[in-house]
Amino acid sequence: MDSGEPESARPSWMPADGVLAAIVPVSRFLIRAQHLVVALSHVAAYPNGCMLEMQAGVRAGVRGLDIHARDAFDSLVFALRFGDDITAVMDDDAPWRALGQGPLMLMRYGLQSTAGPDGGTGWRSDGALRLWLHPLPPAVTGTLSIIAPDPGPELAACPVDGRAIVAAARHAQPYWP
Repeated sequence: MDSGEPESARPSWMPADGVLAAIVPVSRFLIRAQHLVVALSHVAAYPNGCMLEMQAGVRAGVRGLDIHARDAFDSLVFALRFGDDITAVMDDDAPWRALGQGPLMLMRYGLQSTAGPDGGTGWRSDGALRLWLHPLPPAVTGTLSIIAPDPGPELAACPVDGRAIVAAARHAQPYWP
């Protein structure tokens, strides 16, 4: 299947090779509940998209969430919305998004986690999640949300500054001139 991409290069919708991203600090919680914490630490902006760097923690006793130590973060699904018309849902399998052709595509790009005793009678799991958004968002304020599993009545969203991300992407630098 010919995708139109050179064989040796990454697809154009993936993070650029050989580029030092520009960082947009965020440090905002999406949710900070008794047993679940998810925060957007920062955004790494590239010329062709951005990486949302997230930190999360889960501890024993999560009510209403089907989360266990081994899959604490696999069950989280995120959505990113800019205005009324542009929404990207993580790992959406709509055919046009799967090919990187939609207005925005949001995909899980990495996950590192550790799990173990929480110092008491339960367990806890801490992790770092990376979400890749392609292409760059519009230069407006958007909202990053947890859409599954249902977080219940807790706030599960934070603002994302599209204008700052687009501006930072102009400062991303190639490794070699």
